[in-house]
Amino acid sequence: MAKGKQFRWTKPMERLLLEILADEALKGNKPTKTFKTSSFTRVAESISLKFAFECTTDNVENHLKTIKSTWNVIATLRGKSGLGWDDTLKMITAERQSYEEEVTVQS
Repeated sequence: MAKGKQFRWTKPMERLLLEILADEALKGNKPTKTFKTSSFTRVAESISLKFAFECTTDNVENHLKTIKSTWNVIATLRGKSGLGWDDTLKMITAERQSYEEEVTVQS
């Protein structure tokens, strides 16, 4: 990958990242709040091999931070009155008034 070129995560790449990290956690490779370096290396190598696109451990660590941040927003919103979760569509649902209140607060 050319220096300075941004790594673009696709949904299949992200799914593989999450599957491998779930497996690594089951193996005990997440002794604290984060994974061992070997876990990030396994993900980077697997993505590079499967998708023929150079993925580094930095790419993996950075994307995991993005996923955690997104999940924190979703978890916060799901807990608010008037907001819910559609498990089929995998998205937040909201009554009109609750949506408008949240959009106003977030803006």
